[in-house]
Amino acid sequence: MGEFNTIARPSAHGNLLENKTLFPDPPARGPLAPYRKQANIDWRKLKLSFHDETSVKLQHRVWEFASKHPLFAHPNQMLSMDEERHLATKRMYVVQNEKMFTISDYLERPDLAAVYHQAWIAFEPSMAVKYSLGFGMFPSVIRTLDVGRLEEIVERNGTGEYLGAFGLTEIAHGTNAKGMRTTATYDPAAGEYVLNTPDFEAAKCWIGNLGKTCTHVIVYAQLYTADGKHHGLNAFVVPVRDPATLKAYPGVTVGDLGAKAGLQGVDNGFVMFRQYRIPRDNLLARTGDVNEQGEFVSPFKDPAKRFGASLGALSGGRVGICGIANVYLTKAITIALRYSASRKQFGPDDSEEEWPVLEYQSQQFRLFPHLANNTVIRVFNLWFAKAYGDMQLKMLGGENIGATGMEVHALSSAAKPVCTWAARDGVQECREACGGHGYLKLSTIGDLRGNNDPNCTYEGENNVLIQQASNWLLSVRAKGYEKFAEVSPLGSAQFLAQYATLSKRKANWKGPSDAGSIANQLEALDWLVAYLLEESYQKMSMLKQQGKSSFEARNDVQSFFARTLSIAYGERMLLYVFGKFLSNLETGPERQALERLGSLYGAGTILRHIGVFYQGGYFSAQPNAMALLQQAVLELLPAIKQDAIAIVDAIAPPDFIINSPLGMSDGDVYRHMESAIMQAPEALERPKWWRDVVHRDYVQSKL
Repeated sequence: MGEFNTIARPSAHGNLLENKTLFPDPPARGPLAPYRKQANIDWRKLKLSFHDETSVKLQHRVWEFASKHPLFAHPNQMLSMDEERHLATKRMYVVQNEKMFTISDYLERPDLAAVYHQAWIAFEPSMAVKYSLGFGMFPSVIRTLDVGRLEEIVERNGTGEYLGAFGLTEIAHGTNAKGMRTTATYDPAAGEYVLNTPDFEAAKCWIGNLGKTCTHVIVYAQLYTADGKHHGLNAFVVPVRDPATLKAYPGVTVGDLGAKAGLQGVDNGFVMFRQYRIPRDNLLARTGDVNEQGEFVSPFKDPAKRFGASLGALSGGRVGICGIANVYLTKAITIALRYSASRKQFGPDDSEEEWPVLEYQSQQFRLFPHLANNTVIRVFNLWFAKAYGDMQLKMLGGENIGATGMEVHALSSAAKPVCTWAARDGVQECREACGGHGYLKLSTIGDLRGNNDPNCTYEGENNVLIQQASNWLLSVRAKGYEKFAEVSPLGSAQFLAQYATLSKRKANWKGPSDAGSIANQLEALDWLVAYLLEESYQKMSMLKQQGKSSFEARNDVQSFFARTLSIAYGERMLLYVFGKFLSNLETGPERQALERLGSLYGAGTILRHIGVFYQGGYFSAQPNAMALLQQAVLELLPAIKQDAIAIVDAIAPPDFIINSPLGMSDGDVYRHMESAIMQAPEALERPKWWRDVVHRDYVQSKL
């Protein structure tokens, strides 16, 4: 498995900890001050457990730039959809022109791309999504799949003359890419491809930047040669608008999908082609090409492998989404915990003093598991972004990524649902934990919820996407468990090669401390994945013996079996990576605080699957396992509470980026709420339609 080469030991940073620009002192007074004083940890050291000096400085540069540029000031009123899109577009071009993170930076430190992107996501996701699609994913896919013919398009994209987009999904087909119906037929006489959309159901859709702003789209279309032969789905770079006028070219119908539940600043669009011609060179030909004689040629003999290689960029998208979702959860848990430490309700019967709601076990129990999820997912994303970046550099260098590519595909197919569902559930719990104030628009938690929602759908709808992970595991299992030693260089499935030993494992916990041990929890999750894999495999084999096809058997084995297998596989890998991360840290209070969060994550994961553990006999010698886990959780809560606000200080972006009266670093919730409410447009004005209230009898007589 890849090591945490970018994670440095906090004590090695010396004078960096005293840099007040990067590590400003938190407010010394206010409702949060007592919690900061009681903390055992140094929030600066904890932050440097996650980030090295370079990534901290990159984060700071992004947020400092946004806080000082007038175009990036937060509007004090709600914007129309068109105004949001206009603002997001203007900001996007400012960021592009600033060149804070370039391709040369990526080639030197590919893992920093995630840090840079997530820093912008934390500020304003619509702009960040537009930027990453138009100036990140678009040129990246071309560089990966081009054979040296389209460098001019990449260069003009770099200058901002061209804005890109990525078009796979069609109105009637999403996750089933092979069912796409847009066609590209090669005309050897003209040396051109003719793109055609048979009907609206085949319109390319949900394409970010396409609605109003992009000039070029990477379109996946079914390739046909002049002899009528079909050569599968291939990627083409298609100009759709004149960059000088933004008018659609003849033969192209391009439009906007309209308002959405979130990310209103992203102009998602649709496009249809009517016998639209593009040059032969516009095929991204790394995985297959049509020569000048009109013959299809490919270095891949297996069409399935060629198809998989052409869609390889989607793994990068899923890796990125894991990080994006966790940014939303970071902001939500920051707001909820700071608010909980500031908000006072009730208290002991013999005292007039009210307690902060963070003191109540019920509030800790509902929020700390999401803080634990956020921390474990944060570490996993650091590792996964680096592992994927290293793999992509090998691809660009012409290396065969083989087993690594397959494992990244499977792992991202499991991790993306696990991470985005964790954010979905966590953001919702944070909203509710802030009571009525959390429902106010000014809390911004509602926006986080709406912006995360599409993460559960795009780059593969979670419930469909997650089947890719179980399909991979089952395909390897069919060849024998020993094969897992060969196909898992990243370490997500190597342990399954020891199935004979794993399958006999039983819990042997003596007390709550054993139940809370990350090592013991990993042993339990190893068993869980192995058990679910074998159960799924045997169930599928039985269905085939009954005469069902492979497709029918896979379909019928999902509920209770393969779906749970994929989720457990993803959850187990998150804790496995976190354990490796902890082993790289020096002993001290910061590591202890992280261990407690990892333990809470592991306990929560086992409790979610407790029925399967008992069903499979893992707790046959441990009938009180659930009670031990519950006690372990209850003992972790007060220990985590002591450091909770300091942990938040380590993960939270600056107040300007948080942009929520409920989550500011000084904890002065009501002063910030008063300011926001009083300064809202027309907050103290009567409505323009006041006469309809005062003279309602007259109004009703006219109806």
